[in-house]
Amino acid sequence: MRGKLLVYIFLVLGIFEIVLVTQDYKSYLYFHPLGVLLIYLFYYVNARAHNYYLLFYLSCELINEIFFLVDFKRYFILVLGCYSLATFTMIYHLWPVFRKLQFKFDGNLLLGPVLGILGTFYVFWELTLLVFEEVPNNSVFFLGYAALICWILFCTLVPVKNRHPHNVLFYGMGASMAIMAPTMFIYTFLWSQALILVLSMSSMMLLKVFLVAYLIEKQKILETSDQYF
Repeated sequence: MRGKLLVYIFLVLGIFEIVLVTQDYKSYLYFHPLGVLLIYLFYYVNARAHNYYLLFYLSCELINEIFFLVDFKRYFILVLGCYSLATFTMIYHLWPVFRKLQFKFDGNLLLGPVLGILGTFYVFWELTLLVFEEVPNNSVFFLGYAALICWILFCTLVPVKNRHPHNVLFYGMGASMAIMAPTMFIYTFLWSQALILVLSMSSMMLLKVFLVAYLIEKQKILETSDQYF
């Protein structure tokens, strides 16, 4: 890939932002848009074309992350609304990859992922029971919850059913989201410790790297994925 220096700068800046956010989130707000610009520029340098789905996703995530830090409870509808829009937009954008999957039941192949998904759902449900009475808007909460579940399923099924080497990035995307969403709620409603905030912000940063890396290779993956079923 071209422009790897942009990713290195993005990661260094991201680590710097995470250090800042544990001290004073206002300073973080000045640097974070620059990080979003860097990761989009990395995509553009490699793809040699604009991706308006990605641009929309990054814009929604930028709003989501900023207002989460400003006051998640106050801006709950805005944060969860942007999160849901961003997530469903990326599922739609990556749907051609999902459409190429061949769903033939294989118990040995699916057992591990199914157990992992059920375990993840159990953790999410237990967390839901802990915070549900405190969330400002139940309807938006369940919309965000549905977006999270759809994303986890999407990111689990694609690499299980198609062994293309680049599809392993879906595990990174799924794991990042599985950490990011719950830690946002844990930090706001249950345990406002710096470690939880660091986990949340780190997963946000890594999710962008995995996603952009995959989108750069998306067309090549679609053209060659039939070889890996």
